[in-house]
This record gives sequence, structure tokens and C-alpha cells, in this order.
Amino acid sequence: MNKIVILLLLSLSLSAFAQTNAKKELKKIETLEQAEEYIGETKSKKKKLMVFNEEKHQSKLAKELLDMPVGLTKTERTQFKKTFYKVIQKEKEPHYRISYIFFDGNKMPVSEIYRLRKTIMAEYGKGVDFGDLAKKYSMAENALKGGDTGWVKDGQLPIEIEEEANDLKHELDAIFDVGITDDNGFYIIKKTHRLQLIKEVYVLKVQETID
Repeated sequence: MNKIVILLLLSLSLSAFAQTNAKKELKKIETLEQAEEYIGETKSKKKKLMVFNEEKHQSKLAKELLDMPVGLTKTERTQFKKTFYKVIQKEKEPHYRISYIFFDGNKMPVSEIYRLRKTIMAEYGKGVDFGDLAKKYSMAENALKGGDTGWVKDGQLPIEIEEEANDLKHELDAIFDVGITDDNGFYIIKKTHRLQLIKEVYVLKVQETID
């Protein structure tokens, strides 16, 4: 047999073998703990755990993964690589959403913070939009977004904010104060949405090079 043909067949055989390695490994992974171990052992940027949220992620891929049953794997192929997305876990978790105005006590005197607090409360009481007030006064990075946090769940914001945001005594559109000792920060918070269960899917993404 022609040497070139033999080498080509050998190359195709090895390539096909390599391409199946990731899929074989993925079949063994069924839990988040196993996925984290798999990623930790390999220490490769080609392997990572992703979380898709039905409110935050509206791409075609995200919607497909959110609809897929646990245990199934979606495969995408380009000329040089294959990407596998295995659905590891799906759940609905409580999320909350607020807007806030932040003052950094390390950069602004307490007296000035309380003066601005009084001004903001008065302006909001007169009907000024809270988002506009955040854009004008807040020292946080999300000021240009009107202080909106987007949908978040416990563990993503300081515990003091979580407790107040989830406190049923605060009605929708109510504003209230929270001080955070750790970052010497002062927050004026508006409760913009009610607590909501949002579907999330945990996906193990693995990329494999096609030789």
C-alpha cells in the first residue's frame, strides 16, 4: 500500500481516537464535585464549569442548555476543535434584585455622606427616579446602570445587604439604609423586584483540538 495512504489512514485513526477521549471522560462525570475534581486535576483553560441563568443569559446556546436534561452533552464542531457542553445539574434558586447608591467611607467624610443621604431621600420623596439619583451620586461601578445589581443570589453581595433585601418588612420600591463595616461603605438601597425562583444550569465545558 502506498506510504502516503498508510500515513493518512494512521493519522485519521489517531485523530478519531483523540476526539473520543473527552467524550469518554465526560461520561464518567455525573456530579458537580466530580466536575470540579476533573477541572482541578487537569488545570487546563480548555475545561471549565459554567452556570447559565434563564434571566441573565439569553443566547441560543444558553437556552438550549437550560432546556436539556441533566446528563446530556451538546457538541459543537469547528474546523480545528470540538467543544462539549455536558449538563451536570439543574435547579431553581431564589434570586433577588435591587438598586443601590454607594458611598465609600474611606474617601468621603461621614458628615458628607449623611448630608447626601438626606438630599437623596428628599429628592426620591419628590418623585425623582432612583436610577437617576444613583447615576448622580453613587460611587459604585454600576452607577451608570442606575445602581441595578441584576438578579443575584445569596453569597454574591455582602450579608448585610442580603438580609435587608430579603426582609419582608421592606415593600417593593421602598428605600432603606445599610452600613457595611468591612468596606466602610454606606448604601441606600431600593427594593426593585420581589424574591423569585430562577432556573440555573451547571455545565461542564470541554474543548478538544482536532488534529
